[in-house]
Amino acid sequence: MTSSSPERKPDLHQAWHHAVAALNLSAPDDVALHPGLGGRTLSGPATTTEGSSVWLRVMSAPHPGGKVWEGTSLADALLGGDVPRPRLLAEYTWGETPAFQALLWERMPGTVVSTTPALTTPANNDARWWHDLRRALTALQAAPAPQDRQVFTQAFIHRIPDHIPEIAEAGVDLNVRTWVASHGDLHWANLTRDPLMVLDWEGWGLAPLGYDAAVLHAYALAEPETAAEVREAFADVLNTGAGRLAHLVICAEIVQAAERDALHARLAPYARRFAAEVLTAPQ
Repeated sequence: MTSSSPERKPDLHQAWHHAVAALNLSAPDDVALHPGLGGRTLSGPATTTEGSSVWLRVMSAPHPGGKVWEGTSLADALLGGDVPRPRLLAEYTWGETPAFQALLWERMPGTVVSTTPALTTPANNDARWWHDLRRALTALQAAPAPQDRQVFTQAFIHRIPDHIPEIAEAGVDLNVRTWVASHGDLHWANLTRDPLMVLDWEGWGLAPLGYDAAVLHAYALAEPETAAEVREAFADVLNTGAGRLAHLVICAEIVQAAERDALHARLAPYARRFAAEVLTAPQ
């Protein structure tokens, strides 16, 4: 009896340099590359034949296609200029099992607010930045997201008490009344300043009203000053029934993810405490 060999993890470093050659770019052999959360993407700087600085990200997937695979190009096609983001310059795919996708963007002029999704220091953004973010998310909500493209489903929301049982004990209505186009992963490493840009559109789609603001708030919980700024900037939606549900959803997601990685394990106690505050706050 023979045992099957373990499945080999795709070599993203090799794939990234393959994409450099295929797209007629140049990059040093020892270029610093940045893995994404979960280890399925690898990104780094490259240079075009004209000498322009660009950013190249390679993603692996068991098969081509699907929500994440199509998200960036779909965002480029459907979102207008009022949603600031780096310009997509090229897309290149190859392989079947696994499949690889290379996306090439213009190099963003700003700097990320945080190098990690969850804040470890105050964000220190000025009033103009908050105004621009509000404007961007308002424009995003009006975008024509396909109805079959959801950040997550209503069925998933009905299961969030599995991770925070107090939600079921409080008898919270988990039915979403309003779904709007949302980024879906609006944490602090996906935002830049000078100027504001919103990065990483692979998972965007329909989500409950207030979800993007709730995500931003949840990933700031370890920095109370910035968390308070989020609540103030988005008070009109977060202080509503929709905002309450959005907060409970992201808190449950963080608790669930704590089993998989250290970042969410550190954030989970804050998410549990804030969920308890939401559940006991007067309506």
